[in-house]
Amino acid sequence: MNTIKTEKLDTRDFITIGIFAAISLVIFFVIGGAAGMTLIGTVANIPITVFFTSIAYMLLVSKVRKRGTFLIMGTISALPGLMAANVIGVIASVVGWLMAEIVVSANHYKNKKVLIFAYVLGCTLHSAGYTLPMYLSNAQYLIDRQEIFHLTDEALAVYLKMFTWPMFFIMVALTVVTSFLGAVLSTRILKKHFEKAGLL
Repeated sequence: MNTIKTEKLDTRDFITIGIFAAISLVIFFVIGGAAGMTLIGTVANIPITVFFTSIAYMLLVSKVRKRGTFLIMGTISALPGLMAANVIGVIASVVGWLMAEIVVSANHYKNKKVLIFAYVLGCTLHSAGYTLPMYLSNAQYLIDRQEIFHLTDEALAVYLKMFTWPMFFIMVALTVVTSFLGAVLSTRILKKHFEKAGLL
C-alpha cells in the first residue's frame, strides 16, 4: 500500500468497486441471513456483518486509492435498506459514508490507520443512521413492515421489546468494536498474504 493514486476514478476503477461491492453484499446477505435466524443476530445484524465485510473494503482501498471509493462502496452497501422501505435510514447511512470519505480523502488514502479509522467511522454512522428510524418510530417501523420481514405476531412482540434506546446505543458501540477488529484483522491478512505474494 505504498503507491498513492489521487487521480479521478476511471471506468476500470468503477468496475473494481462494483466487484468488491458485490462481494461485500454477498457477505452481508449470507452472514446477515444466518445471523437473522436468531433474535440477537437480527438486532445485532450490522455489528456482526461489518466485521466480515471489512475484508472487501480493505482489499478495495488497497487497489483503488482515489477520491470517492469509500463513498461509492458504502452507498452500495446501504442500498439493501430500500428493500425494507428504509429510505431515511439509507440516506443517513450514505451521509455517514460521506463523512468517512472526507476523512480518508484528506489523507489521500495513504495511511493504513486512517483507512481503518474511516472504515470504523463509516460503519458506525451507517449502523446508527440505518437503525435510527426503527427506534424513533416507537416500534411503528416494525409494525408497518411486519409482512416484509415475515414476522409472526409472537415474533413481532419479542422484537418490539428488544428495540429500546439502551439497545440502540449498545449496538452502535458494538459496531465500533467489530468494525475496528475486522479492519485491523483484514489489513494484517492483506499484508501477510497479498502483499508478500506481490498481488498488491
